[in-house]
Amino acid sequence: MAGHSALVRKFKQFNGSPPAHTRGRPEDRERSVKLFAEVQKIYRECSPAAAKEMCRLALEAEDERVRSVCAGMVMDRAWGRPKEYDPNAETPKKAPPFDPSLYSTEELRRMQEVMLMIARRQGLLPDEEGEDVAG
Repeated sequence: MAGHSALVRKFKQFNGSPPAHTRGRPEDRERSVKLFAEVQKIYRECSPAAAKEMCRLALEAEDERVRSVCAGMVMDRAWGRPKEYDPNAETPKKAPPFDPSLYSTEELRRMQEVMLMIARRQGLLPDEEGEDVAG
């Protein structure tokens, strides 16, 4: 890992791409790609140790803020970021429109009787004369 800091400093000067006055030159592009690959390899080699340290800090850091941030980072990396709330995803699905042609005349009459009974019990319609209110 010798030269790690110098390599990172060198890469940062390019900010991921060669300086503007050298862009378009194939050799500079190639050099930048190689540099990026080398830096990425270093980070990937260190990632298991970094993950262990992040977990340790999430559980043992003295500062509550450090524990909180590290715990969030551990959870995000282990389980993925929480999904954004989508109110449309939870809206109840609309019932299909009522199609009376699917029912016989007798079935439609029974449905009408039930709907009238519900409306009367809820006080939406007055009770019919002579109807037994007790039951």
